[in-house]
Amino acid sequence: MSKSLQLVVLLSGVQVALLAGMHLRRGVRVAVPWPLRLVRVAAVSLAIGVGFGTFGVIVAPSLVGGRSLTVMSGSMEPALRVGDVVINSRVSPTDVRVGDIVTFSDPEGTGKLITHRVRRVRIADGTAHVVTKGDNANAVERWDIPATGSFGRVEYRIPLLGFLVFWLHGPFARIGLIAVPALLLAGFELWRIWRPRRPGALGDATA
Repeated sequence: MSKSLQLVVLLSGVQVALLAGMHLRRGVRVAVPWPLRLVRVAAVSLAIGVGFGTFGVIVAPSLVGGRSLTVMSGSMEPALRVGDVVINSRVSPTDVRVGDIVTFSDPEGTGKLITHRVRRVRIADGTAHVVTKGDNANAVERWDIPATGSFGRVEYRIPLLGFLVFWLHGPFARIGLIAVPALLLAGFELWRIWRPRRPGALGDATA
Protein backbone atom coordinates (compact mmCIF):
# COMPACT_ATOMS: atom_id res chain seq x y z
CA MET A 1 0.00 0.00 0.00
CA SER A 2 1.45 3.36 -1.04
CA LYS A 3 2.15 6.25 1.33
CA SER A 4 -0.55 8.35 -0.36
CA LEU A 5 -3.14 5.65 0.28
CA GLN A 6 -2.08 5.39 3.91
CA LEU A 7 -2.58 9.17 4.19
CA VAL A 8 -6.07 8.88 2.68
CA VAL A 9 -7.01 6.17 5.18
CA LEU A 10 -5.62 8.27 8.03
CA LEU A 11 -7.61 11.35 6.97
CA SER A 12 -10.82 9.35 6.69
CA GLY A 13 -10.25 7.90 10.15
CA VAL A 14 -9.74 11.35 11.62
CA GLN A 15 -12.92 12.61 9.99
CA VAL A 16 -15.01 9.73 11.30
CA ALA A 17 -13.49 10.15 14.76
CA LEU A 18 -14.61 13.78 14.70
CA LEU A 19 -18.06 12.64 13.63
CA ALA A 20 -18.26 10.18 16.48
CA GLY A 21 -17.30 12.76 19.06
CA MET A 22 -19.25 15.69 17.65
CA HIS A 23 -22.21 15.18 19.97
CA LEU A 24 -20.09 14.86 23.09
CA ARG A 25 -19.76 18.49 24.11
CA ARG A 26 -18.86 19.48 27.62
CA GLY A 27 -22.00 19.65 29.75
CA VAL A 28 -24.31 19.05 26.75
CA ARG A 29 -26.19 15.87 25.85
CA VAL A 30 -27.62 15.68 22.36
CA ALA A 31 -30.42 13.23 21.57
CA VAL A 32 -29.43 11.63 18.27
CA PRO A 33 -32.16 9.98 16.15
CA TRP A 34 -31.60 6.24 15.70
CA PRO A 35 -31.07 6.38 11.88
CA LEU A 36 -28.28 8.92 12.30
CA ARG A 37 -26.90 6.94 15.22
CA LEU A 38 -26.85 3.80 13.05
CA VAL A 39 -25.02 5.61 10.26
CA ARG A 40 -22.49 6.96 12.72
CA VAL A 41 -21.85 3.53 14.23
CA ALA A 42 -21.39 2.02 10.75
CA ALA A 43 -18.97 4.79 9.73
CA VAL A 44 -16.94 4.47 12.90
CA SER A 45 -16.83 0.67 12.56
CA LEU A 46 -15.61 1.00 8.97
CA ALA A 47 -12.91 3.47 9.97
CA ILE A 48 -11.75 1.26 12.83
CA GLY A 49 -11.68 -1.81 10.57
CA VAL A 50 -9.69 -0.03 7.87
CA GLY A 51 -7.36 1.43 10.49
CA PHE A 52 -6.62 -1.92 12.12
CA GLY A 53 -6.28 -3.58 8.74
CA THR A 54 -3.82 -0.93 7.59
CA PHE A 55 -1.83 -1.28 10.81
CA GLY A 56 -1.75 -5.08 10.59
CA VAL A 57 -0.74 -5.17 6.93
CA ILE A 58 1.52 -2.13 6.63
CA VAL A 59 2.78 -0.83 9.96
CA ALA A 60 3.19 -3.99 12.06
CA PRO A 61 5.36 -5.95 9.57
CA SER A 62 7.62 -2.94 8.95
CA LEU A 63 8.29 -2.65 12.69
CA VAL A 64 10.04 -6.02 12.58
CA GLY A 65 11.65 -5.60 9.17
CA GLY A 66 8.93 -7.50 7.32
CA ARG A 67 6.89 -6.79 4.22
CA SER A 68 3.34 -7.49 3.06
CA LEU A 69 2.53 -8.74 -0.44
CA THR A 70 -0.68 -9.67 -2.21
CA VAL A 71 -0.96 -13.04 -3.98
CA MET A 72 -1.67 -12.41 -7.67
CA SER A 73 -1.88 -15.94 -9.09
CA GLY A 74 -2.99 -19.44 -8.15
CA SER A 75 0.42 -21.09 -8.50
CA MET A 76 0.57 -21.77 -4.74
CA GLU A 77 -3.00 -23.01 -4.25
CA PRO A 78 -4.34 -24.32 -1.97
CA ALA A 79 -1.72 -23.02 0.50
CA LEU A 80 -2.00 -19.46 -0.84
CA ARG A 81 -4.97 -18.25 -2.86
CA VAL A 82 -5.48 -15.26 -5.11
CA GLY A 83 -6.27 -12.21 -2.99
CA ASP A 84 -4.47 -13.43 0.12
CA VAL A 85 -1.96 -11.11 1.76
CA VAL A 86 1.28 -12.73 2.93
CA ILE A 87 3.62 -11.27 5.52
CA ASN A 88 7.31 -11.87 4.82
CA SER A 89 10.29 -11.63 7.12
CA ARG A 90 13.87 -11.20 5.87
CA VAL A 91 15.93 -14.34 6.36
CA SER A 92 19.39 -15.59 5.44
CA PRO A 93 19.73 -18.49 2.97
CA THR A 94 21.31 -20.50 5.79
CA ASP A 95 18.04 -20.27 7.75
CA VAL A 96 15.85 -21.56 4.94
CA ARG A 97 14.64 -25.15 4.96
CA VAL A 98 12.94 -27.34 2.37
CA GLY A 99 9.20 -26.72 2.59
CA ASP A 100 9.49 -23.02 3.45
CA ILE A 101 7.56 -20.60 1.24
CA VAL A 102 9.85 -17.79 0.11
CA THR A 103 9.60 -14.66 -2.02
CA PHE A 104 12.31 -13.90 -4.57
CA SER A 105 12.90 -12.01 -7.80
CA ASP A 106 12.01 -13.82 -11.01
CA PRO A 107 15.19 -15.58 -12.22
CA GLU A 108 14.23 -14.69 -15.79
CA GLY A 109 14.80 -11.02 -15.02
CA THR A 110 11.23 -9.76 -15.43
CA GLY A 111 11.49 -7.80 -12.18
CA LYS A 112 8.45 -9.58 -10.75
CA LEU A 113 8.38 -11.15 -7.30
CA ILE A 114 7.57 -14.86 -7.03
CA THR A 115 6.36 -16.60 -3.89
CA HIS A 116 6.95 -20.37 -4.13
CA ARG A 117 7.97 -23.29 -1.95
CA VAL A 118 11.60 -24.33 -1.49
CA ARG A 119 12.31 -27.77 -2.97
CA ARG A 120 16.07 -27.78 -2.50
CA VAL A 121 18.72 -25.47 -1.07
CA ARG A 122 22.48 -26.03 -1.17
CA ILE A 123 25.21 -23.65 -0.08
CA ALA A 124 28.63 -23.99 -1.70
CA ASP A 125 31.54 -21.58 -2.18
CA GLY A 126 29.66 -18.68 -0.63
CA THR A 127 26.60 -19.10 -2.86
CA ALA A 128 23.17 -20.50 -2.05
CA HIS A 129 21.72 -22.58 -4.89
CA VAL A 130 17.94 -22.71 -4.48
CA VAL A 131 15.27 -24.69 -6.30
CA THR A 132 11.66 -23.58 -5.85
CA LYS A 133 8.30 -24.63 -7.26
CA GLY A 134 4.70 -23.56 -6.86
CA ASP A 135 2.42 -26.15 -5.27
CA ASN A 136 0.05 -25.74 -8.22
CA ALA A 137 2.71 -25.19 -10.92
CA ASN A 138 4.57 -27.58 -13.20
CA ALA A 139 7.86 -25.76 -13.73
CA VAL A 140 10.61 -25.23 -11.17
CA GLU A 141 12.84 -22.18 -10.69
CA ARG A 142 16.57 -22.49 -10.15
CA TRP A 143 18.28 -19.41 -8.81
CA ASP A 144 21.34 -18.36 -6.83
CA ILE A 145 21.94 -15.80 -4.13
CA PRO A 146 25.04 -14.95 -2.08
CA ALA A 147 25.09 -16.90 1.16
CA THR A 148 25.39 -13.58 2.98
CA GLY A 149 22.30 -12.20 1.25
CA SER A 150 18.66 -12.35 2.30
CA PHE A 151 15.17 -12.76 0.90
CA GLY A 152 11.61 -13.01 2.17
CA ARG A 153 10.09 -16.01 3.91
CA VAL A 154 6.32 -16.17 4.39
CA GLU A 155 5.45 -16.17 8.09
CA TYR A 156 1.67 -15.96 7.87
CA ARG A 157 -1.15 -15.04 5.52
CA ILE A 158 -4.36 -13.01 5.76
CA PRO A 159 -7.04 -14.58 3.52
CA LEU A 160 -8.66 -12.36 0.88
CA LEU A 161 -7.43 -9.07 2.36
CA GLY A 162 -5.71 -8.30 -0.93
CA PHE A 163 -9.07 -7.62 -2.58
CA LEU A 164 -9.63 -4.79 -0.11
CA VAL A 165 -6.14 -3.47 -0.87
CA PHE A 166 -6.91 -3.53 -4.62
CA TRP A 167 -10.17 -1.64 -4.04
CA LEU A 168 -8.47 0.95 -1.84
CA HIS A 169 -6.01 1.66 -4.66
CA GLY A 170 -8.87 2.66 -6.96
CA PRO A 171 -9.70 6.36 -7.51
CA PHE A 172 -13.31 6.02 -6.38
CA ALA A 173 -12.24 4.38 -3.13
CA ARG A 174 -9.79 7.17 -2.35
CA ILE A 175 -12.43 9.80 -3.04
CA GLY A 176 -15.01 7.89 -1.01
CA LEU A 177 -12.74 7.42 2.01
CA ILE A 178 -12.43 11.21 2.28
CA ALA A 179 -15.74 12.45 0.84
CA VAL A 180 -18.14 10.12 2.67
CA PRO A 181 -16.85 10.84 6.20
CA ALA A 182 -16.68 14.55 5.32
CA LEU A 183 -20.31 14.57 4.16
CA LEU A 184 -21.40 12.68 7.27
CA LEU A 185 -19.50 15.15 9.39
CA ALA A 186 -21.10 18.13 7.65
CA GLY A 187 -24.57 16.58 7.76
CA PHE A 188 -24.32 15.84 11.47
CA GLU A 189 -23.18 19.39 12.20
CA LEU A 190 -26.05 20.88 10.14
CA TRP A 191 -28.55 18.65 11.93
CA ARG A 192 -27.12 19.68 15.29
CA ILE A 193 -27.52 23.37 14.41
CA TRP A 194 -30.97 23.21 12.79
CA ARG A 195 -32.64 20.40 14.75
CA PRO A 196 -36.06 21.33 16.22
CA ARG A 197 -35.96 22.56 19.78
CA ARG A 198 -38.26 20.96 22.30
CA PRO A 199 -40.75 23.28 24.01
CA GLY A 200 -39.33 24.44 27.30
CA ALA A 201 -35.76 23.71 26.25
CA LEU A 202 -35.03 27.45 26.46
CA GLY A 203 -36.85 27.89 29.77
CA ASP A 204 -40.38 29.12 30.67
CA ALA A 205 -41.38 32.57 29.42
CA THR A 206 -42.55 35.12 32.03
CA ALA A 207 -45.21 37.82 31.56
